[in-house]
Amino acid sequence: MNVDVSTERTTQQGKPTLTHPRVVANLAATVLIFVWMTVSVLLIQGPVTWLTTPEYSIHLALNLACMGVCVAYAGRLQGGLDEKIVQALLSSIIVFGLFAFLILAGRLFFSRSMLIVCVSGAALASTLVVLIRHKLSGRRVALVAPLLGDHRSPPNLGELVTDPSADLRRFDFVLVSFAEPVSAEWSKALSRAMLAGCKVRHVGEYLEELKGAVTVEHFELDHLPENGIASYKALKRALDIGLVIFLLPVALPVLAAAGLLIAVFMGTPVLYRQERIGLGGEPFTILKLRTMRPERPGEAVAAAIVGDSRITRLGRVLRRFRIDELPQLWNVLRGDMSLIGPRPEARPLHEAYLAQLPNYAYRYLVRPGITGWAQVSAPPSVNSDEARIKLTFDLFYIKKLSLYLDLLIVLRTFWTLAAGGGAR
Repeated sequence: MNVDVSTERTTQQGKPTLTHPRVVANLAATVLIFVWMTVSVLLIQGPVTWLTTPEYSIHLALNLACMGVCVAYAGRLQGGLDEKIVQALLSSIIVFGLFAFLILAGRLFFSRSMLIVCVSGAALASTLVVLIRHKLSGRRVALVAPLLGDHRSPPNLGELVTDPSADLRRFDFVLVSFAEPVSAEWSKALSRAMLAGCKVRHVGEYLEELKGAVTVEHFELDHLPENGIASYKALKRALDIGLVIFLLPVALPVLAAAGLLIAVFMGTPVLYRQERIGLGGEPFTILKLRTMRPERPGEAVAAAIVGDSRITRLGRVLRRFRIDELPQLWNVLRGDMSLIGPRPEARPLHEAYLAQLPNYAYRYLVRPGITGWAQVSAPPSVNSDEARIKLTFDLFYIKKLSLYLDLLIVLRTFWTLAAGGGAR
C-alpha cells in the first residue's frame, strides 16, 4: 500500500488555495449528481411529472437532500483510502435507510425506481469525493517529535511537528508513542485534533495497519480484541447463514452449469473432497468443483503453483472466477467454514507450516473462510516462506476482527475477481 504524505497546497500565509481538494471534489460530485439525476428524471416518468406534480417534486427534493448529506459527509472523512471508501458507502446506506424508514412510517409517496437511482448516485458521488480528495491531498500524517521516543522511522512517513501550538487539525493522523510524559501544551493540541476528527494513533500500530500485517514473532494472545472474539463469531455466524441463503438462487444455477461442463469435458467425479484443518484445529472435509486431473497413486499433496500442469483448461476458467469455490457454501451452512476468514490448509501443509511457524496455530481461533484478508493482500502460498507472509495478514485479521474489515475484504474480493488476480 503506497502512501502519499503530501499536504494540501497552501499559500505562503498557510491558507488553502483555490485548488483546495474538498472544493474540487465537491464540484465534481455536484456535476455527477446533476448529470445522474437529469438522465434519471428523463427516463423515469419524465420531467413534466417530476416538476409539476407536488408529491413527485417533494420526493425528488428529499432524495437530492439525502445525496447532498452523503457527499458532505464523504468530504469530511479522514483516514486511509480503503477506510474512507467503506465509510462513504456505509453512510449512503444509513442515510437512505433512515429516509426509507421515514417514508414507511409517514406513509409518504415514493418512487422505488428513483430511490434505487439515488442510492446508487449517492454511493458513486461519495466515492468520487473520497478518491479526488485522496488523490489531491493524500494521507496527511503528523509525527509529534517529542512524543515519538525511538519510533522516528521511516523518515518519509509524515510531517514532523515539534511545536505544540501548531494546528494539528489539518492532519488525518497524528502519530505518537507516548514514550515521554505528555505535557499540558501537547495535551491541549492533541485534544483539539481529536475533537476535529483527527485520529491520534500509536506510531507502531499505525505502521502495522499501513501494511495490513503484523509481525509474527511479536504477536501474542493479548493482542486479540479486548472484548474477545466469541461475541463477534456469533454475529458472524448469523450473517454467514443469512448471506448464503440470499446467494443460493444465483449460486445454484451457476454451480449446476459448471458441474455439467466438468462431467462432459473432464468426466467424474465432479466434486473434489479433501481434508482441511478448521476452527480449533479440527479437521473437516472441504468441497470444491474439480479443476485438476485425478491424483495419481502415491502423489504427494501440494499447493497449486503458477502454470500447474495438473489444472485442466476448464479448471483454469473456473479458478479464474472462483466458481470452483461455490460448493463451499455448503461448508459454510454446516459451520465448517465462514464466508470470510483465513484460508484452510490441507493437513500435510498444516503440519509442515505449524512445525516451522508456532504462531500458525492462532489462525484456528476463527473459522476458515472462502475468502480472507490474506487472500486479497498476498498471493497463495506454496512454501513456508510464502505461508509466513500470509500468516502476517491472517493474524492481522484476527487482531482487528470487525464487520468493517469483513466489508473491506468483500470489496477487495470483487476487485480481485474483476482484475483476475490471486488464482493459480
